[in-house]
Amino acid sequence: MINWHSPTLEAAEGTALVKLVHVLAGLYIWEFILYLDYEYSIIRGTRKFTWTSLFYVGCRWCTLAAVIIQLVGFDITDGINCQVLVIMTFLFAYLSFLFASSLVILRIHVLWEHNRAVVALTAAILLINTASFLYNAAISRGRWAGNICQINHLVDTKASILSEFSADLVLLVLKLVGILRWKEARQKFGTWRLLYSEGLTWVVVFTLASVPPVVFIILNLNDPMNRMFIVPGMIVMSIGAVRMHRGLADRAALGPQAGAVDAKERFIQTTIHTTGSLPPRYSERGTHVAGDKVSQLA
Repeated sequence: MINWHSPTLEAAEGTALVKLVHVLAGLYIWEFILYLDYEYSIIRGTRKFTWTSLFYVGCRWCTLAAVIIQLVGFDITDGINCQVLVIMTFLFAYLSFLFASSLVILRIHVLWEHNRAVVALTAAILLINTASFLYNAAISRGRWAGNICQINHLVDTKASILSEFSADLVLLVLKLVGILRWKEARQKFGTWRLLYSEGLTWVVVFTLASVPPVVFIILNLNDPMNRMFIVPGMIVMSIGAVRMHRGLADRAALGPQAGAVDAKERFIQTTIHTTGSLPPRYSERGTHVAGDKVSQLA
């Protein structure tokens, strides 16, 4: 039987954790640099700025900050306060989660036509997760274990991790149901095909980002294993959220260059890109009503 609390095994797992985070940090930094032109196009004014762009930029930069802080906790030991690193890690990881969730929630609000019950539910989810973050930041204690800044008894944050998992699950269900309740999504053409694909993609993102951390925190094998998939989960969720945002924004920006797109499809793209709600259910009435609602998605 494996003794998961063996010092030798924990040291080996700690080394594996460091290597995993370094590899994923390199991949994320490559991804970050690869799409810097998106932010640059907003600064230059060649891409329309919308307030949702703040969520996009916040998600990318806060994830980058969390990744860099993790690397500092693994690679630099002299003169560094481990407790400060732990608090900063929680802070930027939470902000990354908040901005990524907000990008998803905006789509949910639009797909549900700003239904008050749905808006209240998503607001409650954000408040609960904010409370969990404050609790984790208050109880977490860092210590140097060799050359690694470890979080003592990460299992004490199990309630928070389960809370975030439940929140992600609720958002996933709301997004999928919100898409499928529209006839156009079931027909899967044009922008609706993109939104439908996003819903399926988010199932994969959710599974990769949220399930492994929950499984290992429940198993509670040891501190390195409890921590093993938290950073990967944050990175996967961040990349998934910002890529979906870029996908819709880039499609809307194509305009007339999008190819053979009929007037109805052009109206959908323009409305979603401009400020944030889906067009009224013109397909059910047989008429187009431009300008009644504006979009907040891209």
